[in-house]
Amino acid sequence: MADRNIVWVTGCKGFVGGVISERFERAGYNVVGTDVELSVCEPERLEAFAEEIQPGVIVNCAGIRRDATTLGTRVKAYEVNALGARNIALAANTIGATIVQVSSDDVYSSKLDEPVNEFDSPHPNTPYGKSKRAGEMMVRNTTDDHIIIRSSWLYHAQSGRMKDILDAARAGEKYVARMDQFAAPTSVSTYVAFMLKAIERHAKGTFHIVSRGRASRYDFAAKILEYAGYEPGKVLVPETDPKTAENVVLESLMLEMVGADLPTWEDDLRAYMAEENLLA
Repeated sequence: MADRNIVWVTGCKGFVGGVISERFERAGYNVVGTDVELSVCEPERLEAFAEEIQPGVIVNCAGIRRDATTLGTRVKAYEVNALGARNIALAANTIGATIVQVSSDDVYSSKLDEPVNEFDSPHPNTPYGKSKRAGEMMVRNTTDDHIIIRSSWLYHAQSGRMKDILDAARAGEKYVARMDQFAAPTSVSTYVAFMLKAIERHAKGTFHIVSRGRASRYDFAAKILEYAGYEPGKVLVPETDPKTAENVVLESLMLEMVGADLPTWEDDLRAYMAEENLLA
């Protein structure tokens, strides 16, 4: 019998999987994490593992990353991001578990004229985005008991851009930041908090979990430095490149319709930096 207090997190050693595992444990769940030792491309092993541990929820964070997905590696990306998601959904079906599929704003075109919500049809224009979109479709077609979560520019202090920006400032080095790439930065605290609420309320469907507003990479980096007590102008080097400019701003319409109070990206950042003792 599947136990809602047991959560299986695939890709538990990745950027998002590690944080989700830690914060779910903090919230009182019994978390079982797997990574490369149990490939999402092996459906029989996945089903056997699900039968063994009987999780009530499976959070699928396993995937080939955006920066590792090119035309040359797209076969592997589809194998993991699409068929892997289907395999996890099949394993969830065998024991009656909910699958939480971690998706991305990359399922939309990278150059949008206006913000997009959960009712707008995705049209990805990158190999990575297409593989993640295929994964969403595979999950929907395999089980009704699913939560698909998209977000953008997820950050935490232990790795990634936020750490790189603060490391550069502490070392007196420069950091190059794009002025022509826009999205809604979202902290892992906000992301996981609303993911937990969706699970606890037995929600189903597709949700955008993003902070409100829009920022460039430069705006985001400057605000991190400002809150940490540095002068952004002494650290940041602005950069633009029309070929790789982006504008993908998600709106959390589904959450807003049920009265969720999502923070602005600036308030979210300040609260997260306070939580991590990073404010000046």
